[in-house]
Amino acid sequence: MSGLANRLSSIVVTTAVVVALAGVLGGALAFADSGRAGAVRGVAGSPERGQAVYLSNGCAGCHALPAPGSAASVGPQLTPELLQADATSAGKPLGPFVAESILVPNAYVSPGYVSGLMRAFTALTKQQLDDLVSFLIGKPYTSPATGPLKLPARPVAACEAKKACRATVARWAKVERLPAAVLDGARIAAVVGCLSCHRYAGSGVTSGTAPDLTRIGSRNIPATRLVKQLSCPDCLVKGSAMPSFAALGKENLNRVAQFLRASKGVKE
Repeated sequence: MSGLANRLSSIVVTTAVVVALAGVLGGALAFADSGRAGAVRGVAGSPERGQAVYLSNGCAGCHALPAPGSAASVGPQLTPELLQADATSAGKPLGPFVAESILVPNAYVSPGYVSGLMRAFTALTKQQLDDLVSFLIGKPYTSPATGPLKLPARPVAACEAKKACRATVARWAKVERLPAAVLDGARIAAVVGCLSCHRYAGSGVTSGTAPDLTRIGSRNIPATRLVKQLSCPDCLVKGSAMPSFAALGKENLNRVAQFLRASKGVKE
């Protein structure tokens, strides 16, 4: 996860509420409230309800409650002040940063903590997520209608703007012998959080049962199915722990699909 991902690192290891990520490209939720226990329709996030979510999901077994002066145990302390510091370092607003951190492990790593320990906490309903974020930041929070994940409006440009992202994609292109036509899809995958749950050509982390994507192209999955998997994972696999990336738009999703189809694990 992000700062919070590492702060919540041991929760899924020490509690029975471990969420196994599955699917072709797992990451977070489709977040449909209908039919899910604990969902409260049309209600803003509540710190009071969020405390119950925090406790019932085993967070307190590894972390101190988010109150100034309390001592952290296995995981670090989750005070609004420390979370705000991480959000500022990540360049994101506090609420969306915390929500994204719960859903996309390792998107941002707090100084002094190791990436890859936290599993995506994706069994929560949208309402439970909003309540939990509200509790952690100390005030009501409601995720936007577009979803809790803050995705870049121009993901290709977002990757190009980061030296590390450019270097990662350049390495992929060389090692996997990727055609130039699919590199924009690689840039999108490298910058929107896929590597927080998956591995690709030596990059990223393995989260739960999220598969390594290096050779996914050898499965000859149609581009239309990959696009649907990305935009509505729950439509293909009921209860999928993967997030919806529909906010990227059809053109960008098609780019990612073509990149995945070209990824056949070429060996040097």
